[in-house]
Amino acid sequence: MAALALAGTLLGAPLAAQAPPAPAPSSDPAAGKPIEYVEGRGVVFRTPDGLLEASLGFNLQVRFTHFDLDAAAGGADADEGRVRRFKLYLSGFAWSPRLTWRFQAAFENSGNSRLLDDAWLNYRFADALQLQGGQYKTPFTREELFNDGVLQFAERSIAVNSFKTSRDTGLMAQGSFGKELLTYQAGVFGGAGQSTSRATNHVMPVLRLVANPLGSMGQGEPDLQNHPTPALSVGANGFLNTLRKTSDTSFEGAGLDYTSAAGWLGRNVGLFETREDVRIKSWGFDAQFKWRGFFAQAEYLRGQAEGLTSGARLYAYGWYAQAGYCVLPGRLELATRYSFVDPNRETRHDNLSTATGGLNYYFHRHNLKLQLDYTRTHRQRADGAPANDQAVLVQAQLMP
Repeated sequence: MAALALAGTLLGAPLAAQAPPAPAPSSDPAAGKPIEYVEGRGVVFRTPDGLLEASLGFNLQVRFTHFDLDAAAGGADADEGRVRRFKLYLSGFAWSPRLTWRFQAAFENSGNSRLLDDAWLNYRFADALQLQGGQYKTPFTREELFNDGVLQFAERSIAVNSFKTSRDTGLMAQGSFGKELLTYQAGVFGGAGQSTSRATNHVMPVLRLVANPLGSMGQGEPDLQNHPTPALSVGANGFLNTLRKTSDTSFEGAGLDYTSAAGWLGRNVGLFETREDVRIKSWGFDAQFKWRGFFAQAEYLRGQAEGLTSGARLYAYGWYAQAGYCVLPGRLELATRYSFVDPNRETRHDNLSTATGGLNYYFHRHNLKLQLDYTRTHRQRADGAPANDQAVLVQAQLMP
């Protein structure tokens, strides 16, 4: 019934855009050398009989950030150097190019439960139907579904970080029609988040639809391909979930982004009674446009939660819009973004917004790039005047 309710919510909404279904390796597994480098995949290993193939790659991002936090709100200047991401991934096929797999570990999370990012199997019956099982990103929000290495900015928008479900374990059907004119993803997940399982009678159905009426968008956010004709993608997605409030300050699935201290639900944990179940609905719409080095993207996200014992209700929304232009095609890009989150529409002085400007230089597309971002964050505060924080970061990325 939950899946039917979700489908009903999204019918009549624009079709959603997202990253294409799981990529398949070469249709001729016997072709190629036993060991070779393939751009975008890394080092590829093949057995002599062509029945097994595995590629090894990584994404390394090193960053320096200067923070200028509002002194009126108790902030201070600070500098930080860090390895923002170091992801090692293996992917390939086994016995047939139809059966693909992927494993990814996030070593910047070494020592905590989020070390394992991806571990999945995918079988392609036809373009219109693939089945995927394991742990991976749930199909919710366009920006989240892009690989970290192909984003226009060094970090995702605060709207997406406040609403996204990110990774979970489950089973999903996906496919495309008319040369990716329309793609879909429909899955059922555990609902507790990355590397977390729970024994419960609740599951999390997720649905995402994507329409590309003007042809393929290409990979990544910026228009590094310099599309000679306009390319447009629009989309919608949504999920249902039920979580228990396990303590005064947390829900089960504490690793979920929307239940974290920065998430729309986590910021309002005090509205609900401890040990009660909370029913959650969240949905959103998005669009992307590319043409001759120009790129634009926007998303609108909504969240609703209801305490099944207390009857408490929560409504939240967020959005972002961003655009960029390659002033030197494929090399130098200027970009800007504005994002806004209202975690509780019934509460005043709790809104959060950011304005970001970016300068990106692509030495070799996303494989080797340098990013410079400036962000101004405006935080409304119930107990005082709004705070305005600033941050400047420089990030270098190597992703063979």
